Amino acid sequence: MIIFNQDAINNLFYIILSIFLVFFLIEKKIVREKFNRLLMTVSSSMAIVLCMLSPIYKNDYCVHDLRMIPFVLGILYGGPVSGGVLLIVLLGFRMYLYGWSLVAFIIHVTIFVITVFCVKAFKRLSSRGRILFSFGLFLVHTIISPIIAEWIAYFPTDMKYAINFVLIPSIGMLVITYIVETLIKQINMNYAMMKVEKMEVVSQLAASISHEVRNPLTVVKGFLQMLSSKDLTVEKKDQYIQIANAELSRAENIISDYLTFAKPTPENIVEVKVDEELLKMLDIIEPLAKQYSVNVHHQLQPAIVYGNTSNFQQALLNILKNAIEAMPDGGELMISTKLEKNQVTICIQDSGNGMKKEQISRLGEPYFSTKEKGTGLGLMVTYRIIEAMKGKIEVESSVNKGSIFTICLPK
Repeated sequence: MIIFNQDAINNLFYIILSIFLVFFLIEKKIVREKFNRLLMTVSSSMAIVLCMLSPIYKNDYCVHDLRMIPFVLGILYGGPVSGGVLLIVLLGFRMYLYGWSLVAFIIHVTIFVITVFCVKAFKRLSSRGRILFSFGLFLVHTIISPIIAEWIAYFPTDMKYAINFVLIPSIGMLVITYIVETLIKQINMNYAMMKVEKMEVVSQLAASISHEVRNPLTVVKGFLQMLSSKDLTVEKKDQYIQIANAELSRAENIISDYLTFAKPTPENIVEVKVDEELLKMLDIIEPLAKQYSVNVHHQLQPAIVYGNTSNFQQALLNILKNAIEAMPDGGELMISTKLEKNQVTICIQDSGNGMKKEQISRLGEPYFSTKEKGTGLGLMVTYRIIEAMKGKIEVESSVNKGSIFTICLPK
């Protein structure tokens, strides 16, 4: 008769839960990388204890549970030091529950020594090799254990024992190792994808920066060559110098945006009065609003957030300028703030050209802009600044009906 009861299911659940907990914390980087081995040791110890608290089978000769699976896995993936800690936990808790047993001590120490000896070979194997190796190693352990027990003391074994306590636990070890290797592959794949995405962003930024900076530099170079002409009047020279200065300023702004994006973490974090900063930005954009025939309205409530003042001003200015430039034939610009329990909401609404859903989804990407001569760096920087302030930006828009940018920041 095969023993597979509720306690066996509980044992498997404890082991799988401990594994998923470890990999969840590692993938989310909740625990620092240098503590990964400690985390694995603690998690395996918990699984061992919980398995021993739910024995699958118990008689006068033995108490059977699946404690050996997290014990062996912890040694293979954590190394000898982790294995030593797990051995102490296992023997200590077993003695607490059932008292001292020389047979149990010799069996567990033997398994520990054999597994430690196999760690180096295990780590050199491929993922598939590790799965098969762990199955074979665990099968050896389950065969050696009754041999030692029978050698030291009387321990009856039969075919039922071989099926229940040798074959089935070894298959369990095979499945659990498969789960572990699958999770490791998934984490490695996620890290590889993140690296690829970062490299893609860098390449896009490099292409964008080089393209946008080359244009004003080409203009400056041309006008400098023209300034060397002896036939130029003073007025023409002044005009050329002004144009060259304007182009250099444009190149400087592009580089500044890139640097803000590359290093978005705000320094000198202080209390920022949202309503006062918005009023300052409205004064700055007033000439641009008049140029585009845009009527600006505001309804501001006093509110305070934490962040870098200059970065916050830049984020607001980028969105406000975009909103005005989205209304080339004039329109209405409405800025409002709302203070809620845990957050401050800034709403910037225009009556401009609007955007399609595909365009909204790409906002904040490098080298994407709805403007003909835009670089996309301005909004990209804005998104990073707001993210650094632990906030978020939500966008609603319809073609020819305007857009609403909502900035949500923690109070």
